[in-house]
Amino acid sequence: MTQRDHPNCLLILQCWQAAGQGDPDTLRAVWAENVVWHVTANTPWRGDHVGQEAVLEYLAQVGDLEEPYDLTLQAVFANDDYGVVVFHIETQRDGRSLSVDQILFGRFEERRIAEIWTFSLDPQAIEEFWREMR
Repeated sequence: MTQRDHPNCLLILQCWQAAGQGDPDTLRAVWAENVVWHVTANTPWRGDHVGQEAVLEYLAQVGDLEEPYDLTLQAVFANDDYGVVVFHIETQRDGRSLSVDQILFGRFEERRIAEIWTFSLDPQAIEEFWREMR
């Protein structure tokens, strides 16, 4: 059963807010020590980022882009084991625009986020947009 008011939804929202505010202490508190973030699209960050510091570095690299990188949360669902976040990305780079929906799929362990997979609903648009940075 999936519930939008499940405690893990609140955990996801806490993580989302901390990431948006650049709050590494809260992120460390909600992530498992050995958290793994799997970036699935063919972007400069493709692959697995393992451990809190590696995931923080990945998020910092994305956050340090020169152009605005706006994320809009659209939906959050969770149960005891898994969570899903649907969000929209709007950004520009070198005169090109990107506007796509993405999904974060997460797995929980002991009420902490243990693993995250990033999936684009338009992987071709993501890969084309980031092609020159790879």
